[in-house]
Amino acid sequence: MDNFKRDDYLNELKPSWCKGCSFYGVLSALTRALASQSTDPSKVNIISGIGCSSRMPLYMSTRAMHTLHGRAIPVAIGARLANPENPVIVIGGDGDLFSIGAGHFLHAARINADITVICLNNRMYAMTKNQSSPTSAKGHTGSLTPYGKESAPLNLPELAMADNASFVSRTFAGSSVHMQEIFYKAFSHPGFSFVEVITPCLTFDKNDSLSRLSQRIVDINRDLRHDPCDRVRAIKLAEAAMDYDSDPSAKIGVGVFWSCSTQ
Repeated sequence: MDNFKRDDYLNELKPSWCKGCSFYGVLSALTRALASQSTDPSKVNIISGIGCSSRMPLYMSTRAMHTLHGRAIPVAIGARLANPENPVIVIGGDGDLFSIGAGHFLHAARINADITVICLNNRMYAMTKNQSSPTSAKGHTGSLTPYGKESAPLNLPELAMADNASFVSRTFAGSSVHMQEIFYKAFSHPGFSFVEVITPCLTFDKNDSLSRLSQRIVDINRDLRHDPCDRVRAIKLAEAAMDYDSDPSAKIGVGVFWSCSTQ
């Protein structure tokens, strides 16, 4: 087996994200997770749509496709069918995957397509200057919602479990070790795996800093001893702190909510 290093998954292009963006940490954890599996970079497909998070494949030496807005998942399924031996990873934002791309996500999860979908959730359309997304908090004052968003945020782990995704997890950009662990588990899962990454936008949301959110993070597997086979508890844990802005004391659970492969 070849021993690939983190740098083997990176190319010469320098990321153009804002200074201090949480996506830098995601890129580091992602490449370390791939290296820990000794996955040949030339046999990994990284596919994205449009948005700040969707720039991720541009900085990697793997096979990559930067597709249309909301259309990364169907392209990823096609790539998987064309070369079943090569792992396929989709990276997108909350708006890309769960607004225009929501229908593709639901059907991919329902049929248990053998891909990994990573949502970098900054709870807004950051690239287009802070528009409210499906996961934005109720009352969010984005560029098109000056009086505040009226609807409640979409709960991504709960949605994924309701649609029978076979691996559902959440991690936090402020913890490189936890991200790497969750990515590794998602990549190793046979079937549809979903990872929500809490990635606050430091440019447009000054209140959601990594350091501030880190005080509210709780590991549901280690700290709460959650068994990923317990679907009922998984849904209850996902429901907790759905809109964590409304309750500043609410904890935000990270870890593997559900994985039917553990049964």
